[in-house]
Amino acid sequence: MDYKNLIHKIKSVRDYKETKVSEDILYEIKHSYEKGKKLVHDIEIEVFIKNKEEIYEQLEGIAGYKENMIEAPHYIVILSEEKKDYIENTGYIGQGLMLKALELGVNTCWITFNDGNEIMEKLMMDSEKKLTALIALGYDDNKTKAVNETNLDYNPSKANVVIAEDNVSTRIDVSQLVFIKEWGKCADTDDLSSRGLLDAFNYARLAPSTLNRQPWRFILDDGVVVLAIRKDDNVNKYENKIDTGIVMLYFESIIDSTLFDTSWTMGNIGKDYNIPDEYMVVGYCNI
Repeated sequence: MDYKNLIHKIKSVRDYKETKVSEDILYEIKHSYEKGKKLVHDIEIEVFIKNKEEIYEQLEGIAGYKENMIEAPHYIVILSEEKKDYIENTGYIGQGLMLKALELGVNTCWITFNDGNEIMEKLMMDSEKKLTALIALGYDDNKTKAVNETNLDYNPSKANVVIAEDNVSTRIDVSQLVFIKEWGKCADTDDLSSRGLLDAFNYARLAPSTLNRQPWRFILDDGVVVLAIRKDDNVNKYENKIDTGIVMLYFESIIDSTLFDTSWTMGNIGKDYNIPDEYMVVGYCNI
């Protein structure tokens, strides 16, 4: 995939044409994650693509922002084994499916929900896995602006929806996003460019986040990039983890396409970078 082009173009779409997507395209979207990289390799997931008749009326009033279910011709449903980092893995894989859909000319949007168990009961899905994502899928009807939105945990208060003209609005500068060796020592963009890393950080900053709060910060320490995420009281842990998976996908995809293959290791690297208490290290990768 041309990740640079797709990351620039992707937006959340809330209004869809009634036109159905062809079975060939749906098949390619559904199975694209099997061919690609995963954030955590030993977590089992299942991806389903269901039609409007199987989802929309069943979930009206219990899913969608303020229980207003998004009406689309198709929906992606992700079930995941409940293991360490499984929500981050869902964010990574779910956003990857959305980028693949866009490559094939199809639009998407994360759908909010409160109770995954209730959703599975309504959809008569019998599985020991957790429902971790609902994503609307179809062709943009071009009625509204883009909406940045993420799905919710099983019993949180709902997140606000942030309206944006595009997916690059009001983004923090790379120099505020990346620190060198220690928290607060801002990176120089010329230095990042000479290392071949500027593109990866520039595209990582375009990752969608709940309330557009952009909670990610990176520390570049010789051959390691460390990712820290801000802990916000007005954002639940589930949203934070979905956002984490998405930004990891964006950074890794650009490194893979411009330099070499790399992958994230989840957890703390075990080194003190004077990171403030409101942030936590969630992973690191070699570059």
